[in-house]
Parts: sequence; structure tokens; C-alpha cells
Amino acid sequence: MAACKPIPVETGTPGEPTASTATASDPELEAVARRIDPGQRPPLDEVLPTWLKNQFDPGMHDPKSAESVAAAIEGIAEWGRVAGLVEDVERGREDPQTVYVGAMKLGAGVLLAERAVAAGNTDPGLLAALSRAYSAVHRLGENGGRTLVRLAPAGTLSSAQLDAATAAARTIAEHAAALQMHVTARVLREHPQHPAVSEVLHDASLVKLTAEQYAEAVSLRQLAVARMGDRATGSQFGMLAILCYRALDLPCADLARKTAEERGPDVAGEAGAAVFKQRLADLDALAETARKAMVPAQSFEQKVARGHLLRELGRLRDAEEVFTALRAAHPNDARPLTGLAVLAIRRGLHEVLPQIRAARELAGRDRLYYELALGTVAPLVINELATSAGPSAELDARFEEVLELIRGYREFDPARAAVLELLGTTARSAFAKLMADKRDAAIALFRKLPEQALALTKKFPESGDTWRLLYFMARVTAGQDRARALVTAPVPAALLQRDSDLRLQRARALVDLALSWEDRTLLAAATQAAAELPASIAAKDVAIVRATLDAVSARDGDRAAAERALVVYMALAERTTGRERAIALNNAAVMAAQLGQAQAAATLLARAHEAAPGESTPSYNTSALAFGQGATEALAEQFAVSARDSPIATLRLHARAWLVALADAGQGDGPALRREFAAALADEKAGAIQGTLRPGRWGVVEENGQKVWVAYSTREGLLLIDEVVPRWWLIVPAPTFDALVAAPAKKRATRP
Repeated sequence: MAACKPIPVETGTPGEPTASTATASDPELEAVARRIDPGQRPPLDEVLPTWLKNQFDPGMHDPKSAESVAAAIEGIAEWGRVAGLVEDVERGREDPQTVYVGAMKLGAGVLLAERAVAAGNTDPGLLAALSRAYSAVHRLGENGGRTLVRLAPAGTLSSAQLDAATAAARTIAEHAAALQMHVTARVLREHPQHPAVSEVLHDASLVKLTAEQYAEAVSLRQLAVARMGDRATGSQFGMLAILCYRALDLPCADLARKTAEERGPDVAGEAGAAVFKQRLADLDALAETARKAMVPAQSFEQKVARGHLLRELGRLRDAEEVFTALRAAHPNDARPLTGLAVLAIRRGLHEVLPQIRAARELAGRDRLYYELALGTVAPLVINELATSAGPSAELDARFEEVLELIRGYREFDPARAAVLELLGTTARSAFAKLMADKRDAAIALFRKLPEQALALTKKFPESGDTWRLLYFMARVTAGQDRARALVTAPVPAALLQRDSDLRLQRARALVDLALSWEDRTLLAAATQAAAELPASIAAKDVAIVRATLDAVSARDGDRAAAERALVVYMALAERTTGRERAIALNNAAVMAAQLGQAQAAATLLARAHEAAPGESTPSYNTSALAFGQGATEALAEQFAVSARDSPIATLRLHARAWLVALADAGQGDGPALRREFAAALADEKAGAIQGTLRPGRWGVVEENGQKVWVAYSTREGLLLIDEVVPRWWLIVPAPTFDALVAAPAKKRATRP
């Protein structure tokens, strides 16, 4: 009841006890504070390497000011909004800049909060935010600094700095954990009745869980939930159940799971119910794992299986003990060594590869061995390809190593092995041709992939991997009719029903090919596929697909579609940062202009430029809308910059077409600009790998995030990522574009 009371506003000097802080102590929380408090530690402000701190140091702020405290809390909250996107960054589904900016704001928030606390501020919200920030730093450091390495934009940090960050990560993580325990103890002592108590107890339990101190972790989490009383949600009880299952405390876990189901989903509606149902299913799977792990193992196979069950529960030390003992007792079997290699992933690829290669000569290579080996050796080859100056015997040996692993993997997953083999053999041949300066021959190999992928879908129709490859490669099909046939090939209904990601890839491919060929039949199919996307798909992904289709309808005069798209893009702009925010704001601006809101469009484009100053599309649209308003001064220079610097071929061509429109209005050499457009069009077509050069007349251009990657996830196993994550920018098409495209075609037809 005390925790539900309104929080009084503090009026005292920072650091001095006030009416709100002078509350009676809580014996239970006092005891917890004594147990977990490691004592005062130097703040991260004094521990972080100077070069790293300089990446996000907020500079001179008055630590006692309300503005400084608000900035600290907001910076820490920003990381909470983007932390869940790290895995999407790794898969190419999210812009790394978005998460990197969040990490920098987290760092700045930590420094500001530490300085405010050092200056005497004892506000419970600030202390709770600092505890949350230390928890985030601890988790980031626990992965050996790899997140920072993956997120840092090229050129931001030197290779020496990245190596230093990786080396220092564990030390920083341990220091952050101690700081978090101390701040948590302060909240428990100084603000025992504040709602933040439950939150800091929850975060403290995560640190104890990482340290595999299970009894303490369970105790802290149980106390956190108990302090919330009736306010504890189904998800919070579900999280308690997860921890108890990992602690092998089945009575605690089963009761928490039952209570979670009784409390129900946190979010009302169909989407919230679907997410909650999946969480309960995941809990049940975890419960089964915990029960199996508690069964005594007798045979070698049972002990290997138990080691992996413990690993799945996160009990890594227990699992390592099991595999180490089995390795000593069975030195000629690959399975204990494979188990140790899986555990070594958290320490980095450099520790996994020697064990995987040592296991290659042993008996007992199972599915896990091949998946782990492919997920670690294949990325090594991809990296070497990206940095290679040309063919070499060593690189060819690496290719052969991967192909040999794929052949061994056929026994366990023939469909996925077939996809990997097709990609591997094509990459090997294409790389050799590219290095021999035979670009056309290399492209010809890729042009064969759509039909080869279609053949695999017929051989393995129930495999999502074969269909994903088809949708990925359909973009390079030359010929509208063939592209339409490939992307609309009938998929088994049962496969679509159980594989929601495949439905998203199918919808994206339909949109892409409809835009590429300006095909109304494909547009209708894309609209239907988008309408049928299930609630289990990330809401942002669904919203982007549907808003893009609405934007196309808006160009046809559908005002309601424009209004829907505008609402979606504005909502996306509020939830994103960096390039993703710039795209949302740019697209909202084009829709606002479509609705006759010229001033709003100009403001949104200015905000898009601020979100990502290096992006050329907002500048292009600013110039195009200015032309429509009759303000043509200095537009020639701006369009010339877009024509030169944009990474999107279609936008470069439309910028040149606007230059011709300016010339027709009396600003520029029309004949010369027309010749330049014709030459640029020919160059763009010659350089295009996709089946056609997107015209852009429907007002959408695309910056494809094409990604082919193989990796290993301790949670999901072998990951085969072959998808296009499209970034659709809306533009104002140039009115001269059609005539310019038609003109050089007629001229070339008269040549011998």
C-alpha cells in the first residue's frame, strides 16, 4: 500500500535528507542491502579508458541542475528503447547507427548520473536509473565488448581502440556490477517505500543470475515481485518463472508460471495475446529442459545430453564441468569437444575455431558439430572474401573446408545443406571470375540462381530456407513475366502458417518486384500479402510494408491512403533514431506534401536532414518541392549533389531529370543535360545487377539491405540469413523522367 502512494516532490538541497527521503527504514530491505552491498567503488567516470569516455562524454554540465538530471535519465532510457534491436542489427534488419546512438546516450547518461549523485543528489528516480544503466553496462561488457565492435560505424574507432575495448570489457562489466549492487543497496536503505525498489531488485537479480548465484538471484526476484503485490503483471511472473527454472527451483518456477497465466498478457488486444501465448509456450519448453536436466545421467550419451541441457538453462559452469570430464574420459569422441566449443562462443570466435577443427578428426560428429562448424567457419570465409586482394591457395582451401562441412551436414538437414551448397559453389565460382575481371560472367552465375532456387523449392517444398532463397534471388531475374512467376509461385499453406518470417519475406519481395517492374498485378498481390501478415511479426516491419503500399496508392489520388501512411511514418519517427528516423520523417514529408501541407512537409524534411545529415534523399525532396513552389534559385547545385552523391541509382537519375526540368525553365543547358542523362542511364543499366533498373515513377526508391550470412546462435542453432531488408524512401518524381527515358531508347534503335 505504501508503494502505491503518490511520491512527494523533494524540495531540499541535493544530498540533504528531505521530507520524502526521511522515511522509516524497512528491516527486510535493510537486511538485503547489507547482504549485497560491496561498499563504495570508484565511478565508471574514473575507470573508463579516456578515449572511450571521450566518445560519449557529455562535457560540462552543472551536476546539480535539473536539466542535467533529466538528460541523464533520458539518455539511460534511450538505451532501454533500442537495446532489443542489437540482434536485428546483427541480422541486417536494423540500422547499426540507431543502436550505436543509443549506446552513446547510455554512456553520457551514466556519466551525468554519476556526477549528479556525487554532487549529493539522492533522488530515487535518478538512483534507479543509474542502477539500470550499470546493469546495461554489465550486460554489454559480459559479451566481451563485441556489441560495441559490431555497432561502431566505420572509422569511428580505430582497430587498436576496438581491441582495447574488447580487452577491457570484462573488467568494466565486473566493476559495473559492483557499482550496481552499491546503488541498489542505497535505494533499499534510503527509499524503501519508493516504487523503484521493485525495479532495482529485479535488475540486481540479473547480475546475480549472470554470476550464476542462483539462490540469491531467485531471492531478489521473488522479493521484487512480492513488493509489487497486485501490480505485478503476467510478464513479471513469467520472468520470475524463467529464473526459477534456470535455478532448477521447480516449485518456485511452476507457481510463478501458473500465476503468470492467471494474470494474463500485459497488453490488451490480439497482438498482446499472441505474444503472451508464445511466451507461455517458451516457458513450458524451458520447464521441460529443467526437468530433464535434473534426471541423473548414466551413459555417455545421457551425460552429453545433460551438459547441453545445462547450457540451454544458462548454467555454463555446470555444463563446462560436464564436458571437461567427458573430454578427459572420451578423447576420441567429438561430442564433448563440440560442447566446450559451444560454451566458448561467448569468449569469441578465436577460441571456438581451434576446438572445431580439432574435432574434425574425431568420431561422433553430430548435427550440432556441423551446425557450429558451419556457423563459425563460413563467416570467416565471408570476411576473407571481403578483404581479399585476389584468389589464393589458402582462400580456396577455406572454400573447400566449408563445402566439405556442407556435404557432411546433408545427413541432418538436406534442404538447408542444398541451399548452402548452391550459395557456396556460386560464390566460389563468381569470386574467381570477378578476380579475373570477368564481371559479366560472374553476373551470369547470379542470374541463374532464381531458377536454381525455384528447383530447390520443388525438391524441398516444406523447407522455408528454399523459399527464402527464392524470394531473395527473385530480384535479379531479368524479365517481368518470369519475375512475376517466381515470386507468385504457390507456397504450401502449412509452411506459411507456421513460418511468419517467410510471409514477411514474401510480402517484401512482392512489393520490391511490383515497384521494380511497375507491375499492377504484383502490386495487388503485395497488398493482399501485406493485409494477411500475422500479429507475430514485428509491428514496425508490418507497418513499413503497409505504409509503402499506401504511399503508392496516394500517388494515384487515394487521400485516405496518404493520411494512413502519414500517421504511420510519424509514429515510426518517434520510435527510431538516425537513418531510420530520417527515412520515416522524409516519407512523412512526402505524404504531407501529397495532402497539400507544404509547410509541414518542409519542416519534416528539415528534421529528416537533422536526424541523418549525410542522407541525400531529404535534400532531393526539399529541392523538388521547392521547384513546385516556383522557388528555383540554387536548385541546380542541389540536384547536382544528389545526382552525384546518392547511393540509390533511381534517385540519381531523377535528380538529373530535375536538372533538365530546370533547364526547360531557363536554368541550364538543356541539350547537354539531356546527353548527360542518356549517358548516365546507360551507365546505370550496365552496372545494375538486379533484373531491371527501378523507374521510380510510383514515387518510391529503394536502398536495399541485401544480406547473405551464416552464423551460429546458442539459442537458435545454425542461422542462414539470406534476405533483403528494404529501406523504401519516398520521392517526388521528376516530371521530365518519362520523356528522357524514352528518348535515348529511340536514338539507339537507329544505330547499326
